[in-house]
Amino acid sequence: MMGQRLAMLAGLLYVALASSTYAHHSHFYDECKGIAIEGRVERLEFKNPHNLIVLRLDDGTTYSVDWVNLTRLTSAGIIGAAKEAVVSGARVAVTGYLIRDAAELRKVAPKFKGVVNPNTVEARSLRRVDDSFIWAPPPSAYPPNCDRK
Repeated sequence: MMGQRLAMLAGLLYVALASSTYAHHSHFYDECKGIAIEGRVERLEFKNPHNLIVLRLDDGTTYSVDWVNLTRLTSAGIIGAAKEAVVSGARVAVTGYLIRDAAELRKVAPKFKGVVNPNTVEARSLRRVDDSFIWAPPPSAYPPNCDRK
């Protein structure tokens, strides 16, 4: 019980103190294509430049979740709580933005030649379903203008 409270407090502290972490990704992910998914962690890699979570939904669909980098979790003092909570088999809920398709990416990065997995999400919040861990960066001071599309 005390560990859960500390993990939640650490998550809230991180939200209160962290700066926006995703400005450099705005050209990869479409801020106007929000998604909310829930499933079980199938695999995860805590690493830089970004932590990777493979999430399997109840219908069998698999998503790759691009999560905040290891350094930011460590600096925020929540890496221990994150590693305890976000483990293989844990049920988590993620909200975020879907990756742009290859044609859209080539408009902003003409040298891009890769293949895009359409089930790739940039995490904007991650919550263990039992509420023992919650992570979210502070809201952006510059919300996306989705009316332009």
